[in-house]
Amino acid sequence: MSGEKDRLAKAILLEHFGPIVQKVAGGLLERGRSTLVVLVRRLELSAKQVRECLFILIQHNMVTYAESAEGSRMVVYYQININAILLRDRFPLYMKAVRQKCGEESQRMFTEILRHGRANYPLLAANAQGPGMTRDQIADVFKALLDARVVVECRPQDSVTAEDQLMSEEAAEVARRGGLPLTATEMTKLRRELALKRDQYDDGVETGSKRKVVLDLEEITNKKVAVNEDPEQDPDKYYRANFAKLHVFLRNEAIARLAERRMNASAGEVVRKLLSASEHKMRDCGTEAKSEPVSQIMLSSILDPNIPLPVDGRPPGFSGTLDYLESLMQDDLKLVTKESEGGGGQFSVNLKQAAIELKARMMESVVQEKFGDAARRIWRILLLMQKLNETQVNKFALVPLKTARHCLYAMHNAGLAFIQDVPKTLDHSAARTFFLWYVSIPKSTTQLAQSAYHALANLKRRRATEIEARALLIEKMSRTDIIEGDAQLSESEAAAVENLNRVVDQLVGSEIRMAEMLMVLEEF
Repeated sequence: MSGEKDRLAKAILLEHFGPIVQKVAGGLLERGRSTLVVLVRRLELSAKQVRECLFILIQHNMVTYAESAEGSRMVVYYQININAILLRDRFPLYMKAVRQKCGEESQRMFTEILRHGRANYPLLAANAQGPGMTRDQIADVFKALLDARVVVECRPQDSVTAEDQLMSEEAAEVARRGGLPLTATEMTKLRRELALKRDQYDDGVETGSKRKVVLDLEEITNKKVAVNEDPEQDPDKYYRANFAKLHVFLRNEAIARLAERRMNASAGEVVRKLLSASEHKMRDCGTEAKSEPVSQIMLSSILDPNIPLPVDGRPPGFSGTLDYLESLMQDDLKLVTKESEGGGGQFSVNLKQAAIELKARMMESVVQEKFGDAARRIWRILLLMQKLNETQVNKFALVPLKTARHCLYAMHNAGLAFIQDVPKTLDHSAARTFFLWYVSIPKSTTQLAQSAYHALANLKRRRATEIEARALLIEKMSRTDIIEGDAQLSESEAAAVENLNRVVDQLVGSEIRMAEMLMVLEEF
């Protein structure tokens, strides 16, 4: 998959930053960790060009660096972060999530952060100011981004490679313990302790210049302490997008839509509010199996905050919310689970099971698009009934044996179905062996992601080819007399422009859908 990722990363860099930045980043992709001198000699560019390209890549969080002592001098090594490059294809999804979560004005400011990579408050206030917005309104928009944690403050370690950060932490801990050499068992224990500590206390990082979020491990709520009342007072602080938190928002919305498809819109709203009640504690999609428990009384008040609580503590509409929660618990998907008995109980969302179901639905749609309804039915039966032989698949799917065999082998070639051999004898003879078919979500995820990267790179290449083929027409459209209306395009040229816009729009839409598919497969 690394070859497909490299090809896609180069296409993204060429589209966003131009050929010179693409050449420098391509040198880091091909060679790996390198110094400025090595890059200048290898790429045959001037030192100024390479230095400026590296600055741009660091500004957009796509290159990290580390200093190393070699003799009497310090050498800086640069390393590319290919995952940060690939995330740029998901920018439309991130902007949509910010608009839904924080509003349209917040989306405009967030777009400026994506455009600059890192930005301070004065720059954002100057470039993201909407018509008629006052200074206080701009500050409120910035505060909304900080409170939602979609924007966080840049730290010095953000530009240091993850490997160097780990080595620095280990060296500091070894020095604190006396600096004596440790055995392999002691080093393993030390690394495990550092990983646990890093996972527990990472939420203490400042989220912005206006306030700081501190997570108390003994309490349920977040305590927000005001640090500075005016974010404009400290222009030296720079901010970047928090993509991990945006993935959490997008995953939660996808789970809510999943509940809507399973039951109805009201069930989806219950799940959406159940997730939003504990959303402030969610940091990363890959490390969370369940959401924080929420009581049904609290959930009922969130669904309709204007309803006052009666004396007995049961709000009107309490039974309706409880009915939806019980229905979601009794559903085959087990999307909602009850955490405690008595006192009304607390409910949480099974995030791990929901992520598996989201991937399964995506794979099912891929099977239907590529191989038809019969293959989709066979794939679903294998998912529900585990391992089956060809005769059983033929029987349960109600299709001819020849059709079942054709669909199974087609899905097997695409990495969506797999074979398990069960020998009856020790010699593993094919005549005395059962061959069982099954589907595996983790295995298919890897295969499907590789195919998606290949398709996305091809889509970008196709769009570039379409634009290159009409370079003369695009150059004519950019002329001043055409823009001002003093000259007109011919009918054939106007038709060609309309066709180009339609093709490009279709390709861009396909790229966004493929980026969303990759996000579900890799992040959720």
